[in-house]
Amino acid sequence: MDNNENQVPTAPEKESKSMSSGGEKLAWSSGGITENLAMNVFPSLSFNIFQIGMGISPLIITIATSGSKFIEAISDTFFGNLSDNTRSKWGRRRPWIFIGAFIMALAFTAIWFTPRTPGLFQSIYFIGIVSIFYIVMAIWQMPFGALGLELEEDYTERTKLQTYKSIFSYIVGILVGSAYLICQMDFMKGAGDEVDGARNLGLIVGALIIIFGIIPAIFCKEKNMVRTQSQKKDPFWPSLVVTFKSKPFLLLMGALFFVYVALFFMLPLLGYISMYHVCSDGMHNIFNWTWRHPFTFSFEEQFVTHKELAGYIGVYTAILQPATQILMVIIVNRIAKFFDKRTLLIIGSVIAIIGYVSSWFLFTPNAPFLAVFPPVIINMGLAMCWPLIGAFTADICDYDEYENGSRREGMFTAVCGFLIKLAIALVSIIAGYVLVLVGINGANPIISISDLNLVREMYVFIPTIAMILTIVLILKYPLTKAKVQEIQEKLRERAAAKAAEATVETNN
Repeated sequence: MDNNENQVPTAPEKESKSMSSGGEKLAWSSGGITENLAMNVFPSLSFNIFQIGMGISPLIITIATSGSKFIEAISDTFFGNLSDNTRSKWGRRRPWIFIGAFIMALAFTAIWFTPRTPGLFQSIYFIGIVSIFYIVMAIWQMPFGALGLELEEDYTERTKLQTYKSIFSYIVGILVGSAYLICQMDFMKGAGDEVDGARNLGLIVGALIIIFGIIPAIFCKEKNMVRTQSQKKDPFWPSLVVTFKSKPFLLLMGALFFVYVALFFMLPLLGYISMYHVCSDGMHNIFNWTWRHPFTFSFEEQFVTHKELAGYIGVYTAILQPATQILMVIIVNRIAKFFDKRTLLIIGSVIAIIGYVSSWFLFTPNAPFLAVFPPVIINMGLAMCWPLIGAFTADICDYDEYENGSRREGMFTAVCGFLIKLAIALVSIIAGYVLVLVGINGANPIISISDLNLVREMYVFIPTIAMILTIVLILKYPLTKAKVQEIQEKLRERAAAKAAEATVETNN
């Protein structure tokens, strides 16, 4: 390969060609529903339900979520390598996807039945079950992610496939973003409170995790079975070492690390800023959209508590976010063939930065519903980033095969998951410490104005710096469209040469 990594070919490029049917794309992409539910429902409710509702210390919550992620990071690499080395008539990925969906759903459901009585047993149960859930998630998530890297070969089609998954993920984001309000609704909590509502929601989400989790295993075909069935198995440690030696992968993971720093530092703080700053305490007069008949809607004045107002803002945000995210993903899908992935990622990062900075001005108790817009802008930017990660990683797998001679999508998916979860763990610990530092400990905390301003400053500046570092790293990423196409052509030549050699040996 030449060193002109950034050179754009002047010759006309061939049209993109998909390796997967529309049904396969739909089946794999629908797994984004399971992935979003499994990864985001618990974090979105963890502080509202377990800290405010049950009185579990933020420190215990961060120990459970962050500590388990260090263990989870190890399980990711184990199950990623295991799926790479699985040989069965159903393929390397599909058996684990099917089994993992059921195990993951069972552990997820058990989280919501944490004992309500404060004490040592409550803390032990909570930490233990959260740890188990994050560990067994890898059984499903690693093979699922690896399968997505195998379904397409074309540079542009890889991006498009990931955008389809993102659309499913963002649609279900309405449920995730509205989760706390749903937990407070009468039909969900019955005669109980939001904790009872969360338990019922957990049962529903667990069922959805199974339904959409097994669809990729049933309806998708693995594209590299002929090539990978004869491939030598890669021992765990050598495979891990080779993965960490990949310069393009390390640059991508560094950029992704900071994206997750920006996102997961924001999430624990957002609920408190909304509830205690934007909404403040006391009763609030709002006009709520209600209905008395399926086709008759009206706006009615009603008074709500600051918690309820925060819930309404959350659900309006949750409705706007998926709509704008889907719009951005569609835009990425349409323009992917015209722009390098690096350019698209930088544009998304800049939009996210604008969202973080605007939150300082738009999170105001003088106009509470302006708080809807900063998270929407942030997620518009990140919506451009997420589909690109899988597409980047698929390109890196081609580069790895060219350099090392084997397909290791599972290990790359696992190490990607490892670094993501490391970022989440570290950031969650810091965010939890910040909350404890300002006196948020126990149910229904009282927060001073100065401490609340500190939380607001952290919310703005840390994610902004993280996104700037993302841009710096991605500018150094070497696998341009031209370079990836060059690698793929040489892989095809290599495969053709091996086939011809095998034919000669057979004839002799």
